[in-house]
Amino acid sequence: MIRLNLGRNCLRYIIRLYGIKEIYVPFYICKSVYHAINKEGCKIKIYHINENFLPTISFPDESYILYVNYFGMCDDNCRKMVSQYPNVIIDNTQAFYSEVKGVAGFNSLRKFFNVQNGAFLYTDEVLNQTFEEDSLSLNHKTIQQDYEQFLKNELILDNEDIKLISPKVNADLKKIDFGRDKENRLNNFWRLKNLFKDYNSISLTPKENEIPFCYPLSTKEKSIIEKLKSTKIPFLSLWGEIPSDMPEHKFLNNTVALPLDTYLPL
Repeated sequence: MIRLNLGRNCLRYIIRLYGIKEIYVPFYICKSVYHAINKEGCKIKIYHINENFLPTISFPDESYILYVNYFGMCDDNCRKMVSQYPNVIIDNTQAFYSEVKGVAGFNSLRKFFNVQNGAFLYTDEVLNQTFEEDSLSLNHKTIQQDYEQFLKNELILDNEDIKLISPKVNADLKKIDFGRDKENRLNNFWRLKNLFKDYNSISLTPKENEIPFCYPLSTKEKSIIEKLKSTKIPFLSLWGEIPSDMPEHKFLNNTVALPLDTYLPL
């Protein structure tokens, strides 16, 4: 395990480590991933996913494939991909507690915990290269605390080079009650699932040992989203509106991510 500053920089590290010139990347992913890959001069080939969150295409056997463990509830899909292709890289930024990694895998502390930086990279090899520790100090806010500031921070972090996790975050990790975090997330997920199950086009539920990142809600009932907005509940819109000719449009269009690390007064 290598402790780096950002999940997107874990991917850059992997590209350098394996000398990847071309990589398959899902259409449904944070655009900061595209920026990170472009920084390494690597060619991107886009693929789409179906309602089971699996690729709609087959890949050349030796190709490098980035697969996202969507919402922290796609461990079985990750295992299927890893068993089928030798060079699958698992993006666990939405699945901190997942142990599936493929040829390499990485997660993100910042998506799950109130820390400035941090991501764990899992790989069997290491680069013969040294990196300095991250010392960037932001006006740190979580999505729940200040959404606008969170987005500003994301733009700043897009320009951050590959660095090691900061000593402060390493120390902060010792204070986190991971067991309590898991319990809270699962309890909050099932409460939201019971509230919205009849309106949600996403049917994912956590299986044994899966701890979700959020409750993903994709609904055509605009009144529900308006009601959520009126409560001032902070939630993240996941990658916006999807063009109608894309397969993801049917079940993921304008998905919102309801947080699980806090109790929502619904």
